[in-house]
Amino acid sequence: MRYDARTERWMPMEIRGVKGFFTDARIDRDTVPDVLRFWELADGDSDGIPCRYRPGILVNFFGTFITAGEMPIDDEESRSGYIDQDDWNFTGDCSYPFYLVVDCLQEKEVKQDENLWLLPYFYR
Repeated sequence: MRYDARTERWMPMEIRGVKGFFTDARIDRDTVPDVLRFWELADGDSDGIPCRYRPGILVNFFGTFITAGEMPIDDEESRSGYIDQDDWNFTGDCSYPFYLVVDCLQEKEVKQDENLWLLPYFYR
């Protein structure tokens, strides 16, 4: 089952220097605006640590990551990128770690948070 990006909760995340938003749900691509890049993450041996990303993951799904820019591609044929343990981290204020798109757009102080630069793209 895939979920609507606009109703899921997202957490600011950075992978290999690229800022974006993460959710552990499988997201329906049709609910993500075309201006954003859609990546699915996989973990290695179900250890809870992401090890690769690509436009679609079938096995060892870890979550969905959306960005405004491209991610570095290590394998052109599969459009995959690989993540070392030190290549990713969650960013943002831990006291309010998850963002619902609708809430963020309505809260002025949260909307100005630099980690939320991606949210306005959900509503064009």
